[in-house]
Amino acid sequence: MSKVIIDITMSLDGFVTGPNDGPGNGLGDGGKVLHEWVYHPTPDDLKLLVEEPQQRLGSCVLGRRTFDIANTAWGDQPPFGPSTVFVLTHRPHDTLERGPTTFVFVTDGLHRALALARASAAGKDVMLMGADVSQQALKAGLVDELEIHVAPLLLGAGRPLFAHIGGPVPLERLRVIPTPAATHLRYRVVKAGDTSQGAPHV
Repeated sequence: MSKVIIDITMSLDGFVTGPNDGPGNGLGDGGKVLHEWVYHPTPDDLKLLVEEPQQRLGSCVLGRRTFDIANTAWGDQPPFGPSTVFVLTHRPHDTLERGPTTFVFVTDGLHRALALARASAAGKDVMLMGADVSQQALKAGLVDELEIHVAPLLLGAGRPLFAHIGGPVPLERLRVIPTPAATHLRYRVVKAGDTSQGAPHV
């Protein structure tokens, strides 16, 4: 069964971009250093950047703001490969084909976008991209796992990943992979009434 996974890079103080992020400045002021592990990956980084997503990724859900900021930078080769990406938006838009990736714009809410993404994923995982969509899904209890790549810096300001999530979210740590430019953390979200694992680590 597919899982819904937040997979994102953040600073140690919890920001996924620097200040003033927008088209042409997607990672904000000073935010490019967050993705040093992507630009200059070690073999361990590559496993998380390429090998595992190729095996696990079935589809993706992201917000319209994230799409609008990143669309130009992605060009004709988005980083999702041959998959369908569902863009959560209030503004209708025709389906787009960019290289091997299809972008479908969903105007009737997060639950609908996730239902479409799960169907498209055909048993593989659904990745959430962007702070706003991730926060909505965490608050709604729809996230199964978090794959957080923590860059070794404090940005001090920018777009926070874990604002407005509605309260404590208990987690079970599944693994830690340290590399020079990031500490890769995977957590399982412990759902209410779930006794299948040990005590959560938060």
